[in-house]
Amino acid sequence: SYFRQNTFHGRDGWDYKNAVSGMMGAPVFALVTTPENFLKTQMQLDNVQGDRENKGKAKTSKQILQSSSSRSVGEKQLIQQQQKTRGKFATSFQCARTLVSSHGLSVLYTGHVINTVREAAFVGTYFFCYEGYKTEFRKLLSGVDTLIRGNAGSSNTSHEDAAPWSKTLAIPMAGGCSGATAWALTFPMDCVRAGVQGQPISASPGILKKQGALETLKHLLRSKGLMGLYAGVSPSIARAFLVSGSRFSAYEGALWLCRWSGLTSSSKGGRYEE
Repeated sequence: SYFRQNTFHGRDGWDYKNAVSGMMGAPVFALVTTPENFLKTQMQLDNVQGDRENKGKAKTSKQILQSSSSRSVGEKQLIQQQQKTRGKFATSFQCARTLVSSHGLSVLYTGHVINTVREAAFVGTYFFCYEGYKTEFRKLLSGVDTLIRGNAGSSNTSHEDAAPWSKTLAIPMAGGCSGATAWALTFPMDCVRAGVQGQPISASPGILKKQGALETLKHLLRSKGLMGLYAGVSPSIARAFLVSGSRFSAYEGALWLCRWSGLTSSSKGGRYEE
């Protein structure tokens, strides 16, 4: 919002300056999201690996118990408990502490470059589409409002003169669509990011060999093809639509409070609307 108003002077609608303004925050965002995504990915894969080992050992345990029906109940329970395997990490804090102590603080920034590029592409698309969709939805809803009020014959009615409900409803609708669009366009980069941050990291000290983003991309294309870059895209788009609708409602509310309190000026010329 700061860069849009004070540096690039982005306007409402499909203005590329809105994308550039959003991209300016990507390097800062990535400093926070890279360790967060890395720990999340490592914890998820650790849990999946633990579940797979448990299933394999449960099968072995069942065979042992079936072949020794004369064992007591206590012995059978002890065998089952011994066969159960947990992941290497119980909490995200333990995961971070263990990996940092073994490989240094830099391990938390595995995949930092690809994550920064992904953040820039995502946020740029996010705000570009939001401002564009918001203008389009306000025009559409103002037309609906005109029909409701019985002024369909009036050709001079502007979307600026529409009822407040049409302007308000346009915000979550535009936010949801912008989130879905941004995720759909940048999902392949997020898939590569997950591949880089999800590679096995030993909890014990030693030389850490990490695969880069280009190597991960080549591996995904060879093993799964182009569609492998879109694995799991549907749930992500659905989630993005719901989350982004409420997120931009809060964003617009925060901007209104800043203008109301005098922390920022209310620009004219189509850049900021009341």
